[in-house]
Amino acid sequence: MAKTRLTIFLLATVLAVGPASGVVGGASTASDDDTGPVPQVADPTLARILDQWDKKQQESVTLVASFTERKDLKLLAKPVISHGEFYYSRPNHVRWEYKEPDHKVYVITEDMYTAYFPALKRAEAVPIKKFLGKRMFRFLAVGQRIGDLARYYDFRLAAQSDVKGTHLLLLTPRSRTVRDHVAEMKIWVDETTGLPRQLQYFEPDGDTTLLAFEDMRTNVDVAADLFKITLPSDVVVSQTFNGFALGQQSF
Repeated sequence: MAKTRLTIFLLATVLAVGPASGVVGGASTASDDDTGPVPQVADPTLARILDQWDKKQQESVTLVASFTERKDLKLLAKPVISHGEFYYSRPNHVRWEYKEPDHKVYVITEDMYTAYFPALKRAEAVPIKKFLGKRMFRFLAVGQRIGDLARYYDFRLAAQSDVKGTHLLLLTPRSRTVRDHVAEMKIWVDETTGLPRQLQYFEPDGDTTLLAFEDMRTNVDVAADLFKITLPSDVVVSQTFNGFALGQQSF
């Protein structure tokens, strides 16, 4: 459960960030984090890629994609493969829905985090303000702009991408707080669209998660109801962020 939730928080950011703030051509000061100002990007190719990404994000009011998730976990002999759909609506409405093998729904809005696990008849509905004053969302960069990501990660451009038609970005955490959760992150950015085609993150314990996105579409109609979850009457709803205690059933 914890690993699935970390995936949701990280990837909501990568697909739903807004325009840049200080990555290309300047530095801005951090608010109340401990990672310092946003650094400049010296590599002109990397700066161009990030600028293209930001322009595309700025143009995208909505975004829809299907995804395949592969988790390689040390505790399991075989990788865990899941399939689902992703929805985003500006400014910060995100829905990750796992269709198979297990049905799970995660919705993040500006005010609320909601998770629903139908097979377990369990759900969580937690105000965002309870997440340590949004600190968790800040260091995982949910809802942050790509420029703000540079406060938490150092960016490098790989010499060559192993996925045709993409640029491979390598992100390493700048602070110990982030390194406690993410050792490294890779983002494959489509050369044509400027949108992420794949994302992989490596956890300190050696577990990895790889997401591949298909049929990614921007500025399509996304129903507002997708960001609301109507729970059956027999579902037990927790108002605390305690899903970690639900064990490994959600894998």
